[in-house]
Amino acid sequence: MEEEDAPNLPLDIMYQIPKYIYDPASLARAASSCQLWRGVIKDSAFLDGLKMRYLDHGFTSSLLLGFFYQDSIEAPEYLWQHHKDRTRCMAPSFTPMSEFLPFTGRKEGYNSARPMSLGSFIQGIGSSLNFYEPVASQDSFLVLCCHSKDTEGHSRPDTVRVCNPITGEVFHLPNLRYKPPHHYALLVADDKSHDGRMTQSFQLVAIWIIKGKKFGYVYYCSKIREWHRPAGFPELMAGLYLVSSPAAASHGRIHWLCGCWKSWSLSHVVTLHVKEQELSYLELPSEVLNRNRTPLLGNSADGGLLLLLMKGLHMSLWKYKSEPDSGGSEWVHSETIDMTSSLPMLVLKMHASAKVRLEIFHGKSGVVVLWIEGEGLFMFSLSDRSMRKIDNGRVTKKYRFCPYEIDWLSCLAVTSIAVDGSLPDDADRKKAQRRWRTLVAKNMPKSSKA
Repeated sequence: MEEEDAPNLPLDIMYQIPKYIYDPASLARAASSCQLWRGVIKDSAFLDGLKMRYLDHGFTSSLLLGFFYQDSIEAPEYLWQHHKDRTRCMAPSFTPMSEFLPFTGRKEGYNSARPMSLGSFIQGIGSSLNFYEPVASQDSFLVLCCHSKDTEGHSRPDTVRVCNPITGEVFHLPNLRYKPPHHYALLVADDKSHDGRMTQSFQLVAIWIIKGKKFGYVYYCSKIREWHRPAGFPELMAGLYLVSSPAAASHGRIHWLCGCWKSWSLSHVVTLHVKEQELSYLELPSEVLNRNRTPLLGNSADGGLLLLLMKGLHMSLWKYKSEPDSGGSEWVHSETIDMTSSLPMLVLKMHASAKVRLEIFHGKSGVVVLWIEGEGLFMFSLSDRSMRKIDNGRVTKKYRFCPYEIDWLSCLAVTSIAVDGSLPDDADRKKAQRRWRTLVAKNMPKSSKA
């Protein structure tokens, strides 16, 4: 809103309003609407309180902006045969949440909207990110990886880029000198700059699983801008094996599920402490043991570890709680969700024989991606219990895609750039405003007074 259109309310009331906004994305939109609220929201005292409140907010569905994926329907080999196609932009595509139709129990048609390219947010990338795949994301950062082979068909070392579509930054990492890793994990940390402002740094961890029991890894640190190789590689405890499932990464730790060879069933969560170069273990709750369907791990907003599993047509959520004062810790059953009103009719008819698989779980937004045999991919929100069909032909054919979650710190940082005029160059400011409106604040007025 314009400054002269600000509501005629006492200032003490105006200052209190942002304290009752619990959605980080809505706070960022409010900060972009007028100078008064922007000053309140960016105040250090308010941000400190917001951080503590945000850490305990539960699931916030608006943090999930959409999905990045590589639209590789046309084979790269075909495109590179023709010189005119070499400059064609095949950077990862983006589908916003607004394009995923609410599931009503019947088959909807494919989304008609044309997906956006990564170039919609990061100007000038052209074909430089052709055929890069999104492999990981965390707190507004996105990891892109290009796989290639030599003339004999052997895999070359990966070329990796990390970008932030909100701020428009692209980090060109030195090429890995090793064969492609089995996993990439992204760790994002909040830091304070010399002038007291909050900034973000990241570590990208490339991980190799050696003979199913040893973790070989290197990590890139954005602060020192180089890859670091630990002196030694930690090995799993005897009698355990790693389960092929997505890892959960947060606060310098990467978590995996692992099982016991003796019982051939899930038994522990193993945690890799990246800097300390060591492993720690948590026993799984008894309800998870001896299960055929693999659960998923996730991280909550407060840094806690979450466990999500399917039992029949019910979804069960667990949280690992640690009590520093008492020295105790345990898995606590948070809730069980009856999915019968959300799943397709075919699944309800098949019941026990229905094949429903958990694919992706993001604990901050509370988004769960499920694969249902014969029906495709669906997205379920633990925040509002809504089900949406990922009804995009390109996404479902490619299958590999990456949910894109933001964090409130990046939202407020880009508000300063796009609205306050922190960028002296008008062209750069317009680019920042375009990214901001595209990703976060579509309803923000096109002209606002700072």
